[in-house]
Parts: sequence; structure tokens; C-alpha cells
Amino acid sequence: MTDAIVVGGGISGIACAAALAEAGVSVRVRDRGRRLAGRMTSRRLRDTGTAFDGRVVDIGASYFTATQPEFVETVDRLIARDVVQPWTTGFHVAGPEGIVGVRTGPMRYRAAQGLSSVVEALVPEGIEVSLDDEVSGIAVRDGRIVVDDDGADFAAACMPDPQLRRLTDLVPESPITWEPVIAVTCVFASRDWIDLDGVFVNDDPVLTWIADDGRRRGDDAPVLVAHVSPVLAAMHLSDPAAVIAPAIATVKRVLGLSANPDWAQAHRWTYAKPLAAAVDPYWMHDEVPFGVAGDAWADGPKVEAAWLSGHLLGQALAQRADRG
Repeated sequence: MTDAIVVGGGISGIACAAALAEAGVSVRVRDRGRRLAGRMTSRRLRDTGTAFDGRVVDIGASYFTATQPEFVETVDRLIARDVVQPWTTGFHVAGPEGIVGVRTGPMRYRAAQGLSSVVEALVPEGIEVSLDDEVSGIAVRDGRIVVDDDGADFAAACMPDPQLRRLTDLVPESPITWEPVIAVTCVFASRDWIDLDGVFVNDDPVLTWIADDGRRRGDDAPVLVAHVSPVLAAMHLSDPAAVIAPAIATVKRVLGLSANPDWAQAHRWTYAKPLAAAVDPYWMHDEVPFGVAGDAWADGPKVEAAWLSGHLLGQALAQRADRG
């Protein structure tokens, strides 16, 4: 029998599973995807007709920061393993007339093999991972947590609240609104833009962000990933490809480009980011050993907050195991 089931294989779910495993709890992670990562997903370019087929591109989260001591320690271990690399402290800023300057901030970290590799590197030995494994329900039966027909002593759900509420009525209503994003990947023939890592696009109806994936990967490939504004994304969730043309036009205007990309593709994130986050590190049921974690907790939304939320929930569930 599995002692604990974690539903969701993003960084929050893996952090939760790792904390449980460290405490000696047997853990099974169930995720509906073909690969761990959740919204830190990386994809390989396929059938682009360019020289970049097989190259990894980050189409979810663009980067992450680290400030909390426990997460900093985790990131330092990943740097030592060459999974993670420091990337940049400055991104350009664009307004209606184009690029207007550079905004500095904390160190942003990248992963040469894509952010999916970060999540995969955090999986400790001994954890059972079940992919392509869609969960249909989480309930309490005879005083035990049941995930579908799979009973467990403890369970955690690490995913956006709207998705979670389709699976269970154990969690309270959340007041947090989630924004959609459509990420448009563009492969150009050559790098014809100024030297930059990324651009925050302000006051624009089409785009909010452009990442230079060549700089992010460290190979200087002429690949950009643009994030469409939440309002425009919400209008085209049923047809993400419809945003490709306006996204390309805006990328060209912001970066002063004349050529179109040789290939472009859109990816929909219906629940990309919570507009706010609870200050509590996680939610735990009062009567049964079931909890919820993710970037809508721990004062997120950030990759670091998602990791911290899952990590602390895993520790809390393990403490319940000790008390039991």
C-alpha cells in the first residue's frame, strides 16, 4: 500500500513528495502529463523545417529567482550539478514606442536543458512516478483518503485551484483569480535584434513579455518566446493559433525587426498564474491528512513559492505520520 499520494508533478508536487520521502514515507506521484514539470514545461522543437529541430524551448515559466534560505540551498545544489545556471539580473523594458531601457532586479536562473530538467532533477530515488495518469477524483472513504480507487494514508494535491475543484469537494472555495497565457515560440533565420535576455512589454494589448530563448539556453539560437496578454489569451483559449499573427507583429515592432520568423507555434496555459496568493504556506484539511500546495500559497506566485509551499506541506504531512 502507498503511504502517500501526491497529485501533480510540477515543482510543488515534487517538493512535497521529496519532503515526505526524506521523512521515510513511501510516496507515489501521479501526473497527467507525459513528463514532469507542470507549468515549468520545456518542449523540443519538432517539424519546424529549420536547423533547430530537437532544440529545447521553455514554453511555460521563463526563469526563477531564489531568496528563501531553503530554496537557495536547493538551487546551489542544482548549480553544483550543472542543472541550473545563473542567467541575468537585468531585462529590457518596452513601451508603445519600443525599447526604452533596462530594469535590474534579483538574479534570475535558467536551465540549459530547459526548466523541466529542474523539476526532474529534484526527484529523489525511491519515489514512484506515474505519468499519463489522469486523476478523476479525490475523496474520503471510511476515514481514509482515496485518489480514484487508490487508498492512501496521506495525500496532497499540487495544481491550480480551478483544476483541483474538478476533482474534489474537500477544499474550500478560493477567491483567487487565475490568468491565462498563450506562449508563442518563434524561430527566426538569424539574430537581428539587439543584445538582450528578455523584454517586459508595458501597456500593450498583445504582449506582456518576450524571452530570448537563445540567451536563456546559452546557445544564442534565434528563438524567441512571447507571452500574450491575459485579456487576449482569454479571448482565444479555444483557438490559440489565432494569436500568432498579432504576437509576431508586436515582436517585430518591439524589437525593430523586418523579417518574419521561419516557424511559429502557440501553446495555451489556461491557468498560467494566480493574480494573488495566500500568505499561508499551504492548506491542510482539519480532519483528514490531505493538503494543497502550489504557487497560490506561500505569498507567491513564483516558482520559489511553489517549491516552498510543497516542501512545507510535505513536512507537515510527515509530522502527522509521526503523530499517528
